[in-house]
Amino acid sequence: MTSLGQGIKTIQIHAQTRYPIVSAYEFEFLKSESEIQSLLKPCTIYFIIQRPLIYIENLKVADGLITFRITDDTNTPPLECTFIPSDNGFCSPGEELLVEVQFYKKTPDSEAPYNDVAGFKLFTLDEKFLGWFSPSMFLYAYLDNKLRADVIGDVRNYLDFHVHYIGKAFSQDIWDRLTGHHKMQSILTLEDSLNSRSLRAPFEISLLMLDIDGYDEANIFPFFDFSVQPGVEPIVHYYTEDEDDGTFDKYYDPMLDTRAPELTSEVEALLVSTFKPKYNEILFENYPNIKAGTRSAGYTQSTLVIEKMPAILKTEHHVQEVVLPYDA
Repeated sequence: MTSLGQGIKTIQIHAQTRYPIVSAYEFEFLKSESEIQSLLKPCTIYFIIQRPLIYIENLKVADGLITFRITDDTNTPPLECTFIPSDNGFCSPGEELLVEVQFYKKTPDSEAPYNDVAGFKLFTLDEKFLGWFSPSMFLYAYLDNKLRADVIGDVRNYLDFHVHYIGKAFSQDIWDRLTGHHKMQSILTLEDSLNSRSLRAPFEISLLMLDIDGYDEANIFPFFDFSVQPGVEPIVHYYTEDEDDGTFDKYYDPMLDTRAPELTSEVEALLVSTFKPKYNEILFENYPNIKAGTRSAGYTQSTLVIEKMPAILKTEHHVQEVVLPYDA
């Protein structure tokens, strides 16, 4: 008589950011850019977040150097930044570039040092666009080791954001999902700006997007009670010890595609039930017992590993610390 074995499957979902945090204001003109769309297309989870406005002051361009200070309207010590375009492949040493400065104020500064700066663009002398840097974009590239720069100060002081809403967008591209988003519009309407200059909320309300880019699974048998979290009902899989009937091989087979919608549903429910954001009406209080999550595919429980997150995300219920590819 063939004996019957049993085991459970657990899953560890992987996620990371693909693009810097962008303000709602920036998103409106970036979302139509094909290069940005290609970066955001895999993203299926988004956070609507806010912190006091980050801006640039004391911006100077001289002798191939761009120097500036990143600050906000709080008492947080500023970041002193030095950026050399030629060190980052934007031009050759000694080659001149055009720097276009964009301001948060109606009357821009006519000469350096420039203050109340939203960001700056780099162009060749024949006006070929090379790059755009807001404070968030600059810090993201710096922390991701994609940009060589000197930054003096504690970068973490400028990475803290309050989470207003968490959503998913796997049935349509994320820029379509967020265009005219009713929760986004509510947040922009109801939330006050946090900066003392009374700039509009769209400059502070921002978007952070996550790409669910794979998973690892564990097959735990023949004993598994030790590995199941309290209150979680095991989903038991049965197999025989007969190598020819294929039941054990089937038990070991992955049950989801790398980018299956169940992964996004699981991550959304896990994050919402943990953060409990103010504008999420459904808080998945019965998590992990949700529809169309990973339990529906046969996994007893899930964990989330965020491999890159350039922000500290907070609500009164939870804090997610910054996750970087190296120690900043």
